[in-house]
Amino acid sequence: MIDYWCNAFTPDRAPLWSSVISDGALAIRTAGDSNDDGFTTIDRMAARMDRLGVVTLILPVCDLVTDAPLTDFAHYALRPHEIEGMSTVHPRHFRGMYSVDPTAGVGDVDRAAAALDQDWCVALHTHTHSWGLGFDHVAYTPYYALCRDRSVPFVMQAGRSGGHFDHAAGHPSAIATPARTFPDVVFVLSHTGAPWVDEALAAALEHPNVTVGTATHPPRRWGSALLEFIADQGCDRCLFGTGFPLTGHQRSLTQLDDLHLGEDVRHQLLEGNARRIFSRLAHTPGG
Repeated sequence: MIDYWCNAFTPDRAPLWSSVISDGALAIRTAGDSNDDGFTTIDRMAARMDRLGVVTLILPVCDLVTDAPLTDFAHYALRPHEIEGMSTVHPRHFRGMYSVDPTAGVGDVDRAAAALDQDWCVALHTHTHSWGLGFDHVAYTPYYALCRDRSVPFVMQAGRSGGHFDHAAGHPSAIATPARTFPDVVFVLSHTGAPWVDEALAAALEHPNVTVGTATHPPRRWGSALLEFIADQGCDRCLFGTGFPLTGHQRSLTQLDDLHLGEDVRHQLLEGNARRIFSRLAHTPGG
């Protein structure tokens, strides 16, 4: 399995999640603290991955703004120096996607370009609801152009968010204009687009460069429309992700077994599509 969206998993991040949930800022539950699904050290996560058959985790990466509130997504992402160290020691296991700030202007575009110069960076990413901007907002245009020029995908949270954000910013229908304007860029509508799953699936079926990702939604919660999409017309348009710690790897794989997907469908979902879309993984040692 290649997990296209896994949040920072080291034990220092666990108190952050506990605090934001207990304060009511996020109405979510995490995977817990079990040996197979909980927060852990880098080396132990690599060993866990090997045991479970998880090949690579792709983790959001960004700098933390001074005095950022607890709900700021950057708290739950990696810092550039963290992914640099992790990917140097475990190049097959850990890679990153640079999380952009579309409100920061040309300086952030330059930082995104610099990140893409690094071996660890395989994509650009946005935590959509932090900025309240739809996917067709002009502020994203230079990032989409950068993805086109560097041949990397753009990953975005679609649908609603677990926090107190502007949910409308994640409506999947806004991907139509970028998909047509940048036909060579693969856009990943993450989090299934829920509650607008049908709209996300429709976008993927209409636009060959739009893909739907399952991060944060465990297989037992996938609806019939998503399952039909994965097994049929969308077999090559869906990525498997956990959004750890919202969903754990062991739990996800166990629930996936219960769906009894065909071997080819399962391979495409868990690894085949990710290898094609995140083409830089092909240059990862042991990848």
